[in-house]
Amino acid sequence: MPLSIYRYHNKECKEKLLKLGLPVSAHSEYNDCNCMIWIKGMTDNTVMPRQTTHLRDWKAAQALLRSEDSASKDTAVHGPTLEDCITKYLDSRKNQIGKKAHGQFRLVLGRLKEYASQQNKMFIRELDVDLCEDFITYGLVMVENSKATSAAKIRCFLKEAFRRKWITEPLAINIKAPTAVYEPGNPFEKKEVELILTGAEAISGGVSAYAKFPKTFRLLLELMNETGLRCGDAIRYNPLKCEKSDLLWIYTYIPQKTRRTKQPKPADVYLTERLKLAIDNSEWMSRNLPFAYLSVSGKDDKTSYMANEVYERMKSVGAKCGVDDCRPHRLRDTFAVRALLNGLSLDDVSKLLNHSSISVTEKHYAAWVSGRKKRLERLLFQSFIDSQGN
Repeated sequence: MPLSIYRYHNKECKEKLLKLGLPVSAHSEYNDCNCMIWIKGMTDNTVMPRQTTHLRDWKAAQALLRSEDSASKDTAVHGPTLEDCITKYLDSRKNQIGKKAHGQFRLVLGRLKEYASQQNKMFIRELDVDLCEDFITYGLVMVENSKATSAAKIRCFLKEAFRRKWITEPLAINIKAPTAVYEPGNPFEKKEVELILTGAEAISGGVSAYAKFPKTFRLLLELMNETGLRCGDAIRYNPLKCEKSDLLWIYTYIPQKTRRTKQPKPADVYLTERLKLAIDNSEWMSRNLPFAYLSVSGKDDKTSYMANEVYERMKSVGAKCGVDDCRPHRLRDTFAVRALLNGLSLDDVSKLLNHSSISVTEKHYAAWVSGRKKRLERLLFQSFIDSQGN
């Protein structure tokens, strides 16, 4: 008996069918209800006992039926299944990329598999440029920047698939991805920063996390505002890694967001004496770190969770003090724009932000480069006047 799906009707539905005059033998053919769908039968090489699909949507169950049927075909003819290749690829990269990036790859490739299944494509060699580009265009419901990032992950997968001979055509070369449109930096105004810091210190209503340590939470925001640290890196700030220099304290750390390398490259930011001592003398949220109340290492790393808590807490503070779009990354933007307007070069700001290249910095903060140029123009003009006066 070939593989088939049918509704397993509940008691109420069976009584309804009997009232309609349908014989019991015809109940399995009735589909105009929301009862659970079951599957049974044989594939080319497997007997599948009667079992639930855990689905109620008929189209989804049909896609599952096609998947089960296709998976049983001879892989010597069709090549490996897309699902198997995705699993092998993710397993091979588990120790090469971070946990967060690995989860993003798993999410994007899982959606690609589902989209291909809907087109009745179960084997990786059935993928083509049209299907992949249609998936990027119609299957990814997200902003263009995220689409571009997801497309890059798909190309990485297809490059590896071609290298390992899972596919016979270099699909990655021919796929066109959406162009990423970088959002310009969106700094806070000076008055907004003051309102946020005051509001942060006034938070209450909790017995744990940042609500329990409002003064420490304010210092966390000050750290991001004065150093340009990303939220996750600021949460992981370790005072023991600060060294006193001639004018400032230098904090050396390993950024969370970094390109995959065998040896992670450390980065530096600079703290004033005031901020360094204020953090040292504050009420720390854990024994070893001032801003981390959960683990930040190994498999129990909860940095992303705590960063989301900072995001939610800042939203609440912004709503109370009347600051729109109040989120951690805008403190980083504020630092970058302030540095540019104060005369630092784009290259120096890029290093302070630990960007992969100066072009990344320019894409985000190009709007303020002209303002910096005008300031330098005024300073130079003033120097000409002073020299002529002398």
